[in-house]
Formats: sequence, structure tokens, C-alpha cells
Amino acid sequence: MKNVFKLGVLIIFCSIFTTNIFAQKKKVAVTSFWVSKHIGFDQLGGNAALAASIASLAEDPNFNLQPVLDNFYTTFTEGYAKQFPFDLVPEDVVLNDPNYQAFEGRFNESKDADRSKLFQRFLTPKTYKPLVRSAIKGEKSNQVQMAKMFADRADGVMFVSMGYEFVKKPMPFTAGIMAYVRIIIWDKEGNKVFKHVEYATSKKTVAIVGGIPIMKPSKLLPLCESASEKLVADLNKKIGKITKKATKKFK
Repeated sequence: MKNVFKLGVLIIFCSIFTTNIFAQKKKVAVTSFWVSKHIGFDQLGGNAALAASIASLAEDPNFNLQPVLDNFYTTFTEGYAKQFPFDLVPEDVVLNDPNYQAFEGRFNESKDADRSKLFQRFLTPKTYKPLVRSAIKGEKSNQVQMAKMFADRADGVMFVSMGYEFVKKPMPFTAGIMAYVRIIIWDKEGNKVFKHVEYATSKKTVAIVGGIPIMKPSKLLPLCESASEKLVADLNKKIGKITKKATKKFK
């Protein structure tokens, strides 16, 4: 009889303990998710001709990074999300929020009609906002406004993005493509609690002519795709371990 009593007490204790653990699990709202079509060129020098060529490439419909975005988004929702040590606020709660829908990024990121802006080169899944983080924390920064907007439903907000950079290769007059994923989390007050940037570089190259890499989509797109695929797959293997420290910094 005593053993039965002890077993009952143990079960109740475990039940209460488990309930408390789940009750304390943090929630994070993903409020920005995008892939940039603009390829950085710092390593190759910043001449005007190169900048103009990259801008033209980003506007070229044949430079189609939609499959890259789709793969990234699918891996994030079906792979990364399951490994996070916190719960994600349901996507429809974020995307259907009237304040979120009406929000305009501080850098005019969301005004796609204004094609003269640098920050219009974004692809987003569904109706996510392509928000750019502000380097200096302030009331008007995108991350602080998002944190306050969802403070009643989340312990923090997350910005997820993928971008590209030209990188020099050992062989003279050649360049490769480096893809990177950046994941940043802020708490309710807009304090950064987690940041991780992962990189992967294409094995193949394109020629550099007159200081400008060949900008044909047929040449560059495979480099972006291969670097992105490797990057997303590699990060999927370790995202859970990387993000464990994030929950310890939430207020």
C-alpha cells in the first residue's frame, strides 16, 4: 500500500514538474523573413559600374531566387523550428495582425513600388515584412517596434534573412558567391539576446572582366543556388545547439 502511495505521489510530482517546464517555455514571433537579390561587392571594390550592374541583375526576372527562398523557408519551418528551445508564435497570428500588416519599415523596405531604393531587392514568403535591423537601438528601430507590437504574445521577436556577397577566388580574375544566413532574436524591450550568422561559399566561379564579374543570370544563379543549399543544410544540423543559449538571456 505504501509503495502504491509513493508511486502516486511521484506521478503527481512529475506531472506538476513537467507542467511547470512547459509553462515556462519561451515564445518567439518571427516578424521578418527574406532573401536578398542584391549581391554585396565589398571584396571587389565599390565602383559605380559594378554597383549599377548588380542593381540591373537584381531587377532581371531571369535571376530567379524564388526556389532558393522556398527551400530556405521550408527547411526553417519543418527543420529549424522543431529544434528551437522555444516555441514560435503561430505564423497566422503574426501575418494577420492588423498592426503588422500596416507597418512600414524604417528604411522603406516594404514599399516595393519605389524601385529606386536599395532595400527593394527582397523576396519574402507569404506576407512577411522584409525588415532590416537598425544598427543602433532606438524607439523607432524596426526590432524595437516589432518587440513592442508582439510583447503581449511573445517573449521576443526574430528576424531571419539570407543574402549574398561576391568573394575573390585564388585564381586571378575570378569571383565566387558566398551565401549567408543571419538569425537575430530580441527580447520584449528590444535587447538583442541571440545572433548567429552562417556562411557557405560556391565552389564554382565566374570571370571578372574590367573589374566586373560576369552578370549573366545563367552564370550567377547556379552559384547562388549551390551555396544556399549547402548553407541551409549545414545550419539545419546544428541550429538547435546554437540557439540553446538564447532562452537564458530573455528577461
